Amino acid sequence: MNKMHGRFTGSGKKKRFHVVILGMVMFALLIGITVQAGASGEWRIKVSDAVSVEGPVVLLGDIASPVGDYDSKTWEKLSAVRLWKASERKGRPVSIPRHKLEGILRYYLGDYVEQCVLPSRMFIQTGGKVLDSQAVHREVVAFLTVRAKALGDDVELKKLTLPPNFFFPDKFDKLKLSLPNGVKPGTVRFYMESVTPDGKTNRKVAGTVFINVWKAVPCAARPVNRYERLTPDKITFVKKNLAYNTQIWDGEGGSWRVVRPVGTGQPFRMDNLEPMPMVTKGGMVTLVYKNKRIQLTARGKALEDAHLGQKVTVRNLQSKRTVMATVIGTDMVRVK
Repeated sequence: MNKMHGRFTGSGKKKRFHVVILGMVMFALLIGITVQAGASGEWRIKVSDAVSVEGPVVLLGDIASPVGDYDSKTWEKLSAVRLWKASERKGRPVSIPRHKLEGILRYYLGDYVEQCVLPSRMFIQTGGKVLDSQAVHREVVAFLTVRAKALGDDVELKKLTLPPNFFFPDKFDKLKLSLPNGVKPGTVRFYMESVTPDGKTNRKVAGTVFINVWKAVPCAARPVNRYERLTPDKITFVKKNLAYNTQIWDGEGGSWRVVRPVGTGQPFRMDNLEPMPMVTKGGMVTLVYKNKRIQLTARGKALEDAHLGQKVTVRNLQSKRTVMATVIGTDMVRVK
């Protein structure tokens, strides 16, 4: 009886031992799977950089969302974790630096904080609504792209300076984008405004963008010296970035001459051009003397530049006298 009892007792201990071992193995496997999942990064908790909340208490689900292959039940529990009391100052964003945010999440989430992807700084507002950095970028680029079409077909938007986010004090407010100085090559300032339903602006933020515009413009076909008249044989068209070439001559207007020398391939700028005088220094002119009864003409040499209606000193080539005359046309002056 004792032997039978002994065998029975021993067998029960052996079974319990096997159960314990099996449990330990299962637990070890479970831990291994959990650690492996965390290490391999199969899922993450992505914390937003800009959030608006409505409730009196901020929950994890208000500021974060799961990314990757996550367990819905696990996330359902985590998303309901209460973090801190929401600010009572509605419509006023509050900034939380990364180290402080990480400390709060570590306290409430424990090891799950290792799954979190944190922004360098999070902005959170009670009430209203918000556009995060990606939404702000998307809205501004779409707005600028449409306006930039007026500059031509070869346009590029660069160095876009944007606010990290844009908060609306009220959820019924709308976004308004504006270009107060219009769109042009180079640095352009724009504004983002939060506008109430009755049209009032309650928040305004500025941003900038650098616009490259490539266009074929009039350039020197060969070196053009000072005071040379611009003629078709001296002009060629070369593609230039107007962002770095301001005040470019558009090829229109009357006769022009350059004020300073222009090298081959360089664009003609308006600040380096001036209207061609009707009378040029050293040029031959026709002197006209006219009264009620007679009209006399003579050849002369202009001693200075002059435009229509201006006075000019002229040397009469026949009499060798210097006289003062008035410009009345191209290479033509009148003497009283």
